Amino acid sequence: MKQNYFELFQLPVQFDLNLADLTERHRTIINKVHPDRFAAASAMEQRLALQWSTFANEAYQALRDPIARATYLLQLHAPELTGEAMRVQLPQYFLMQQMEWREALEDGKVEQVRAEVDAIHAQNLEYLAQACAAQNWSQVQTVIAQCQFVENFLKQLP
Repeated sequence: MKQNYFELFQLPVQFDLNLADLTERHRTIINKVHPDRFAAASAMEQRLALQWSTFANEAYQALRDPIARATYLLQLHAPELTGEAMRVQLPQYFLMQQMEWREALEDGKVEQVRAEVDAIHAQNLEYLAQACAAQNWSQVQTVIAQCQFVENFLKQLP
């Protein structure tokens, strides 16, 4: 399977996607290659169906999530910036913001922090879309790291 995820779904290789269209294309592919449809087929055909079904599900999961999609685009366009290179130094202002959020949490301002972090996350997703559209892969790398940090921070909120 040498296709990339975008090719599998016959979608343009870009950050902005129509998620309803992606979901419909995924459903169409899964209906064709689902292993249950090959229960009476040869062992080799069953293996191939399982491989295609797994690949289609992995591709769908990656493309429907904006951070995973941006990471995949980064892998396609600038593989040298992925893997170990994904450990980027976050900007100083971002680290200071994190400290302020933690202090506000200690003061019991959970909802205020959640609203602020949600807004920052939405803004980062916009920056991610812009950086991908501009093919500014080093910026994409940095914004992915910020988005991942913010998502993890949100998961830790009470």
